[in-house]
Amino acid sequence: MSISLKKRNFIKLLDFTSAEIQHLIDLAIALKAAKKKRP
Repeated sequence: MSISLKKRNFIKLLDFTSAEIQHLIDLAIALKAAKKKRP
């Protein structure tokens, strides 16, 4: 299953499903790790 958050505004936490929130957290972790690996 692919989660698309395009054209969605983060207004309230209740506007998202638990799967979408988990996807956002996982994406943030991956982006932070990628930033640390950059020279």
